[in-house]
Amino acid sequence: MVKCLNSFYLPSGRIFLLDLGNGYPVECTEMRDVSTEGKEHQEVRSSNDPHVIWNHLKPYEEKWLLTVSTQMGCPHKCKFCDVPSLQFKGNLTQGEIEDQIRFIIEATPYVTKCKKVKIGFARMGEPAHNIENVIGAMINLESISRFYGKDFQWLPCFNTILPVFVMGDFTGIQVLDSVLNLKEEFFDGNLHLQISCNSTDEKVRKDLFGGAEVVPIKDIVKYINDRPLHNRTATLNFIVMKGVPVDVNELMGYGLNPEKFTVKLIPLNTTIRSKDNKLETYANYDNYEKLQELGEEFKKHGIPIVVDSIAKCEEAGLCCGQLAQVFVKKNV
Repeated sequence: MVKCLNSFYLPSGRIFLLDLGNGYPVECTEMRDVSTEGKEHQEVRSSNDPHVIWNHLKPYEEKWLLTVSTQMGCPHKCKFCDVPSLQFKGNLTQGEIEDQIRFIIEATPYVTKCKKVKIGFARMGEPAHNIENVIGAMINLESISRFYGKDFQWLPCFNTILPVFVMGDFTGIQVLDSVLNLKEEFFDGNLHLQISCNSTDEKVRKDLFGGAEVVPIKDIVKYINDRPLHNRTATLNFIVMKGVPVDVNELMGYGLNPEKFTVKLIPLNTTIRSKDNKLETYANYDNYEKLQELGEEFKKHGIPIVVDSIAKCEEAGLCCGQLAQVFVKKNV
């Protein structure tokens, strides 16, 4: 029995705090995408007025953004994420992951069709540790929406730090293999694989992930370079921080194939742990051009780039795990 413990509205959507029947609060979200093309970009990024975002939201029929949790907490201690402040209590079942999806659909009955429902399995938890249940839920997406009579085109997203060893009998490379097989064979290439990198310096990268042993970027590049991909490339995601190396030449030295990879550059979210660990973003809405300039260095090598920033009025202290922490600590 799913119970909604709390919900919070943002200008672009909602964060839900659910009890899935096991007494542990997990978060899931539903958001609309914000149109930030051309001159609108500066306006949306820099404004404190939620009406500005409301006026630039893309229609539900065009794009809808969902995230669900895959674990009760997270076993990793990433320095920029607040989920580690919660007690880790293991994996969610496939049914518990799907219950979050059903809850979101039932909570938004006015969304009846959408040509791109992008769903991330990484609100709380590292999905690589729960690979079988996550894949099971991904495969079941169409039957879930069909049950509710919804006309949805799903785009599942597997976001991971890609640990070397994961819970169960898998290695990180085996997880990567399973996800790519699912992408190509079941979703006809239309699955978004995003691997968190955050630095091209492996020692720094490991430190940012709280000491987690993760698959080196050069091994990821080599493995994916040798795989056939179509419709969508794999994304290497970098949260760009002050003093943290992000070197395009290092990536090119690994043999990064621009036909297989996209690089995403984003600012650091404001979190409790990022402040405690003295991490600072390299750029955001106040100096967005610095992020664009870094993106241009990648473009010179022909690498597809996505550069994003946080809308100013979305900085509401509601990053992953923060709503759950308030509930646990204050029972609010």
